[in-house]
Amino acid sequence: MNEKEQFSFRLFGLQFSGHKKRLIALVLKVWLALALLLLISVLAFGYKMTTADIPGGLISGVLLAYLIHLFQE
Repeated sequence: MNEKEQFSFRLFGLQFSGHKKRLIALVLKVWLALALLLLISVLAFGYKMTTADIPGGLISGVLLAYLIHLFQE
């Protein structure tokens, strides 16, 4: 792959790397899936949203997308 499409950074002594375009596409797909699950939960099961649902979903979506990204390589 092209060098511009890859990213790499260190956090807490660990090295993280990946492909920008693939990760961004996965993040959007995971966020869409989480939004769909939240919508189904609210409409079908009477779930009441809390203040932690939106920020938690955004953060967990990015982490889940990165985990899927790692398994795809």
